Amino acid sequence: MFEGWDRPGLAGLSDEALVCALTAATQDEAKVAARRWALIGEVIARQCDGEDDDHAHQVIDGWAWAQAAVAAACNLNPHAASKQMRIAQALRDRLPRTAALLADGVVSATVIDAITWRTHLVEDPDALGLIDTAIAAEAGEYGTHSEKALIGAVDLWVEKFDPDAVVRSRRAAKDLYVEFGDKDDPNGVASFWGRLRITDTKILEQRLNALADTVCSNDPRRRGELRAAALAALGAVGPALERLACECGDPGCAGSGKDPRAGAVAIYALTDHSPAAGEDAPRQTRPGAAGTPDSEPAATGAAPENQEQTPAAESEPAEPSEPAAPAAHTESAASSEPAEPAASTEPAAPVAGAPPAACNPSPAVMLDGAIIPAHLLAELVAGGAKVQPLAEIAALPAEPRYRPSTALTAFVRMRAMTCSFPGCSRAAHRCDLDHLLPWPAGATHPGNLGPLCRLHHLLKTFAGWTPTAKPDGTIHWTAPTGHTYNKAPGAAILFPHWNIQTPIPRKRAITLINDTDRDTTGPRRKAMPVRTRTRAQDRAQRIKAERARNATARALTHSDSDPPF
Repeated sequence: MFEGWDRPGLAGLSDEALVCALTAATQDEAKVAARRWALIGEVIARQCDGEDDDHAHQVIDGWAWAQAAVAAACNLNPHAASKQMRIAQALRDRLPRTAALLADGVVSATVIDAITWRTHLVEDPDALGLIDTAIAAEAGEYGTHSEKALIGAVDLWVEKFDPDAVVRSRRAAKDLYVEFGDKDDPNGVASFWGRLRITDTKILEQRLNALADTVCSNDPRRRGELRAAALAALGAVGPALERLACECGDPGCAGSGKDPRAGAVAIYALTDHSPAAGEDAPRQTRPGAAGTPDSEPAATGAAPENQEQTPAAESEPAEPSEPAAPAAHTESAASSEPAEPAASTEPAAPVAGAPPAACNPSPAVMLDGAIIPAHLLAELVAGGAKVQPLAEIAALPAEPRYRPSTALTAFVRMRAMTCSFPGCSRAAHRCDLDHLLPWPAGATHPGNLGPLCRLHHLLKTFAGWTPTAKPDGTIHWTAPTGHTYNKAPGAAILFPHWNIQTPIPRKRAITLINDTDRDTTGPRRKAMPVRTRTRAQDRAQRIKAERARNATARALTHSDSDPPF
């Protein structure tokens, strides 16, 4: 990994010179970060400063324009780009003295990240100036402390000059919330936590306990496991669920039968070929092809099926399309999407490309990147998950209609796996399915379709970002500034043996005969969606609400304290 470094030159440095060089490199890193944030701040200023009220109420406002440019240039998803933009704004407009320290390499980018977050609730300019001065006077010492000590040091000045602006715990600041997933979750499981109203908590607890009581006494699961199974089953089946599937193993048990959770999962299969002797890479195969003697068992992917409908509009992203579910790929496989049942969706029916019951399937990958271990995948298949192969390229010609078929929709989403915009990681099943060259000039064909999240769909339609499809599934984007970016499909990285080479259809000449042939990209679909409140108004409201909670908490703390003597 160090082939490009001057290793002989580094080896020739004395211990003192080596540490000095390391210190200088650390300071240079901070200076580069300062320049990067200064550039981001200028991008924001050009798009947002002086923005009129009409433009600020549009969904694609100045911030969205700047966010797209920053996200593509820095290869960030929209959330990460917004975070970098908030830091840049704080350094440019709120904390100039602290920004100067960063530019001199005195503090690190990590320290700046913490400082800008801990001061984001401060509204009074005078208080902010005092805090900036105090931070700048001592910031040189902060970098030597732990992050906890740093937060305490910054909070000390915020508490002194604007106590209502002290950032409390995010979790404690929210009245009601539910969060899913943690970076330390092992494969195959995901943690969740939250806070409900006490009455809602009791209702949910009673419902889960009642379902847990429906299994027989020989079920091996503990109480907590049964309640977890009941909660998952409610999500899959809904309130009509009357009992859990018992795992006692007795076929005569009244609760034996298929697990309803598995029935809410659809799996797309893709044959997993291993390289033969003398081959450098796996051979490309057809999606869904049956296994051969020199191949691995067909791998599968799994996904929940009871999801809300995902819109698939061309220039009016609010129009819904067929339902789409979180699909899963495997180490060699594609995933799921239950818009319409495939030819064979019986729970236990063997399907071409599906793993034989006696074989161990490969692990699966959900479209959002979550890993499904092989043993869990096998349990899903045995429990009644639908298994079906993906359509082959040859079986996906251009379709004579605007809305793509279920098979075409599945192929396009499984190929891309995420939003097709540079840097965006939103799962494809949560995206619009867009005609890259608008219909009807652009055909409903795998070479002209790509998933785009709502934000980037609107940017493509209204903000001048132009996509061009490539035969290998890559989308080539041209920004309004003329810069170009490429977004490769996720399947090309995870499943290089899968043949996703797709011919690009020509632009069609369209002659409108009557209203049924009307171009769906006409003026009726060109209205930019607007928001009730501007982005700045939303942010001001959130800050106001959090400051009010802080003020209430402080008042309660003072009222509960012992009187002075």
